[in-house]
Amino acid sequence: KTAASAFEAAFRDLTAERSFFFDSLVDNWKKLFPSLPARPGRYEDGKLFVYVRNAPTAFVVRPQLRAIAAKLASLPGAPKRLDLKLEQHVR
Repeated sequence: KTAASAFEAAFRDLTAERSFFFDSLVDNWKKLFPSLPARPGRYEDGKLFVYVRNAPTAFVVRPQLRAIAAKLASLPGAPKRLDLKLEQHVR
């Protein structure tokens, strides 16, 4: 990584929106969706970005987004409106 990308990542972490709902979701994701090949990535402006590793995985996960959103909406502390966005992201 370059110094510029490190600074950008650090700045993004400092300005990231903090949410009790998102923090608890990250902690409990594997319990809620044990077989889903995706993970919560970030939460910004009412949008939950769900990370997948590659395009074929996105193809498998995309039809499940409505069911995922419905399950998340039923959790305590869930926002009234929650948009899910699928994003390819390699660790």
